[in-house]
Amino acid sequence: MKKIIILTIFILFNSCNSKKTNPLTTEEINNIVNKEVNNFLKPPYTSLSCVLYINGVSHQFHFGELIDKSKATNETLYEIGSLTKTYTGLLLSQAVYDKKVNLENNIQTYLHDSYPNLKLHNNAPITLRHLITHTSGLPFNINCTDNNAPVEEQIKCFESFTKEDFFTKLKNIKLTHATGKDYNYSNAGVQLVGYILENVYQLSFQELLEKYVFFRSKEQQTSYNTNNKLPVLKGMNNEQQPMPLINSFYKHAGSLVSSTSSIQNYLKMYLESNDPVIKQAMNKLAGNNQHGRAYAWNTYNYDSHKKMLYHNGGTFGHSSWAALYPNQKVGIFLVTNIINNQSQGDLNELSNKIIDKIIE
Repeated sequence: MKKIIILTIFILFNSCNSKKTNPLTTEEINNIVNKEVNNFLKPPYTSLSCVLYINGVSHQFHFGELIDKSKATNETLYEIGSLTKTYTGLLLSQAVYDKKVNLENNIQTYLHDSYPNLKLHNNAPITLRHLITHTSGLPFNINCTDNNAPVEEQIKCFESFTKEDFFTKLKNIKLTHATGKDYNYSNAGVQLVGYILENVYQLSFQELLEKYVFFRSKEQQTSYNTNNKLPVLKGMNNEQQPMPLINSFYKHAGSLVSSTSSIQNYLKMYLESNDPVIKQAMNKLAGNNQHGRAYAWNTYNYDSHKKMLYHNGGTFGHSSWAALYPNQKVGIFLVTNIINNQSQGDLNELSNKIIDKIIE
């Protein structure tokens, strides 16, 4: 299977068949995962947690040692970074289903002020479809953009930046492009989706998650870590130096923390539910059949028997990967408490190797 190249802190991968896979025994699944993860756990990687959901059965695995030499458990909390975007995508699917919003409406319909800078070529409007598929032309971030600043300074910027600051900055940003078609990954775009959803429902992000996501998924440990109140595992950089937690930066685009026990329920919800909101969230909205985007999820080989939806996430000290294979009812989640330039691609490759052996 080809390896898919992944962007920065967030994205990519492959998929499956319209028939159910031949059932594997628990021992066979354990052998597959043990072999591939043991090959993966070499410096700088010292630990990895994994969820495999296969045709109605969840399998959770924890390998290696954490910073304090302890072992991860099913309840260990990790930052899941941009996997948060798929939660916001599902909330957008709910709002579309409820007719609270329309994907094709000018986003300024849902904003309290005027933003004349937010226009595409020929004065075409930016829409919610553009925002959730990263084709709006909004930049990666519109605040705290100095990625070369010391981590501590970046964290201080994140913590002091408010919703009001976001919309003030939004008035002055310049689009990276104005075609409405070109892909440009944007935390700011998904954050704006989140603010719009809070406005149209008059509910907070947490309230929206509880009412429309956790009610369905039964997740118990997925939340955002306001003021670092939760016992989230500290992560490391490539030099294995402890790194600070991001503390709810870009809440709707990258703030959530979760555990393998919660993520297994999240995967199960997508793979088993016939709920129209969940089904709609997996519909391709942009791109082509090979590489596309759904409601924040990325898609691969969308119209083939190997359709897959996937996303990854990263923070200052955590890297994660999740993929759904709806035709096979198979899902995978991988997370490690380290971030480096290769970690997203390495998790992608590990996922490929495991899934290739699960789905044959």
